[in-house]
Amino acid sequence: MHYYKAHGLTIKSEIKFPELMESRQKSNALIKYGKVDYSTKKVLSEGVFRVASHYILTEDSLFLNWNDIDVCQISEGKEIIVNPETGIEETFLRALILGPAMGILLHQRGRLVLHASAVNINDGAVAFMGHNGAGKSTTTASFMNSGYSLVADDILSIEFREGIPLVFPGFPRIKLWPESMNENMISFPIHSESRKRSCAVPNFPDQLVELKHVYVIENGEKTTLEPLSPQEALIELIRNSYCANIFQNSDQATNLGEYAKIVKQVSIKQLHIKKDLDKIPEMVHMVEEDVLKD
Repeated sequence: MHYYKAHGLTIKSEIKFPELMESRQKSNALIKYGKVDYSTKKVLSEGVFRVASHYILTEDSLFLNWNDIDVCQISEGKEIIVNPETGIEETFLRALILGPAMGILLHQRGRLVLHASAVNINDGAVAFMGHNGAGKSTTTASFMNSGYSLVADDILSIEFREGIPLVFPGFPRIKLWPESMNENMISFPIHSESRKRSCAVPNFPDQLVELKHVYVIENGEKTTLEPLSPQEALIELIRNSYCANIFQNSDQATNLGEYAKIVKQVSIKQLHIKKDLDKIPEMVHMVEEDVLKD
């Protein structure tokens, strides 16, 4: 067994994850190999989830399927059971577990989970969210290259403590296209048919950070910042909920209340980015000024 920490959890795992930091604390989540079978369970809903993966929701678990292969079962926010016979490339299987499966497990634990990445600026989490391909990780890497530390990549899990939205640190990896990578980064390919790579992040700070700013990324003809109305900000948070299309009915009221708290407490703006490498310093400077003026 291996013991790791990620997203504020201590994970006991039969699978080795070189992406994660080791831990000696008592575990509160388990990843193990086992039978993945929903044939005898009552199916509540099913559909597409996170780039061609498929989900099956039952009364007590959620099952993740990739290309007609049953990958894993996620139960009660405590356990991920992985099919030992998927035939999926090892690095990609780990990406499915640490990505979609982990996002679902965190949601089951009552976290507010956003499809977003974040860095620490001025002791606050500054998050970037948007649709797939919007450039969340690339934008995050731009701030890391300017000296800011990574908080989380792709999965942002939030918990309110004494009314304050706190972001849990993810783990010391960021997924990037080669053209967005720092030449000194140590990385490995996520899948043999993809150019995207999993890049190690040194000196990863493992601490909770208050969520202070959220920027919704959109492509634009020029780099600009625009305020969002409370209603627009609420819609963007709902749209970028990591599990939005799975648990809509059962968790909608709870999530809406937490989204509304974030809208009241956190600065949420639209960040239009021109896809031009020469414009990256301008974008970083614009966001820095916006964050530091508060």
